[in-house]
Amino acid sequence: MMSRFIRAASFAAAIACVSAPAMAADDPSLFTVGAGLWDVNFNYDHQVLEGRFEFQSGLGLFETDSFGGLKPMVGLMANTLGSKFVYGGFASPFDLGGNRRWYFTPSAGVGAYSRGAGLDLGGTFEFHLGVNLSYAVTERSRVGLYLTHISNAGINGHNPGENSLLLTWAFAL
Repeated sequence: MMSRFIRAASFAAAIACVSAPAMAADDPSLFTVGAGLWDVNFNYDHQVLEGRFEFQSGLGLFETDSFGGLKPMVGLMANTLGSKFVYGGFASPFDLGGNRRWYFTPSAGVGAYSRGAGLDLGGTFEFHLGVNLSYAVTERSRVGLYLTHISNAGINGHNPGENSLLLTWAFAL
């Protein structure tokens, strides 16, 4: 089980980093720390705390003057029940209003999930979807709300999915 987890985590990290040399850097890379509630769709009788770290590259694929591109990202989630999720994928930040204050950032990726004493999501291989709304409190840091979803998208017979709501702080590297 652990070797499948390690292989899937390595695959997720490789996806996020494979195209970095061919990209242009207009935006800074961001490191995000998040804390909040795991399973806001109430699969448990009580709420569980979650912590998350995420790195988003400042380098982007398909960047144009009006589109910030697809930014490679990698992340790690852990909760108080011992569940862990390591993932990689892409984020696409949008500057709302063009004033570099409010950002809307959808993200998607794949990763490896280890249940611990937490929710059975149906398997090790899972998908990540997220939306983050953040505000730039300085030129180099943002605070935000991050709604995330982890699911196997029905590729396994059991697929309850899981949603998290986090308060985030991101800072430029």
